[in-house]
Amino acid sequence: MQAQLRLASSNSNPTPGRKLSIAALHQLAERLIGQVRNGKACQAHDAITKAHLHPLGIAVVATWMYRAGLSEDQIIAIVV
Repeated sequence: MQAQLRLASSNSNPTPGRKLSIAALHQLAERLIGQVRNGKACQAHDAITKAHLHPLGIAVVATWMYRAGLSEDQIIAIVV
């Protein structure tokens, strides 16, 4: 079964006021990649959940994770 992901243009439950820069998103992605490679995928999932990212931010982080060599299954387990 494949995940049916879609990008929502208007988030019904946005977190107001918190915006991460590209550098901050890249730093988060590097931290998540390190956690996954060290066998701490649950901690990575918790970290991205606490970041309260908008869909575009999640897409940016997921792209960097993919480019770093993580599998699609690993990425989905973290961001979903």
